[in-house]
Amino acid sequence: MPRRKRRRWVFLDPPEILESGEVEISLDEMEALRLADVEGLNQHDAARIMGISQPTFHRILREARRKAGMIVIHGFKPKITGGEHIMRMFRCLDCGNEWEEPFGTGRPNNCPKCNSQNFCRMDSGKGMGRGGGRGRGKGMGRRW
Repeated sequence: MPRRKRRRWVFLDPPEILESGEVEISLDEMEALRLADVEGLNQHDAARIMGISQPTFHRILREARRKAGMIVIHGFKPKITGGEHIMRMFRCLDCGNEWEEPFGTGRPNNCPKCNSQNFCRMDSGKGMGRGGGRGRGKGMGRRW
């Protein structure tokens, strides 16, 4: 049998909806909230996915949670702004068209210009650390 719920002291009146308030929240902050709070990832893994350091992820997440609290408590309206985010680059091998797709949307089905399925990623080697993951790493190979 579960324990009964204990009474808690709360020093907060129900929020009043303020029509004039608006909070700017960037795409980086939205992604940090999604990875940490919705997907349940730890900060190390979420930072690796975003391609940033864990302390930077922590700062972005802290600010995003502050803004999310303002939206909930004060009833402010969120204004989603851009931000520096990385897009995937594709090139059609038939018509030469180049286009961008955001991460997390899955692989496109065809070229938006000629409808061909003969295309490839242009940035597939990026994001793997120094050197793009090729060659000998530190401490590997021959020692002279």
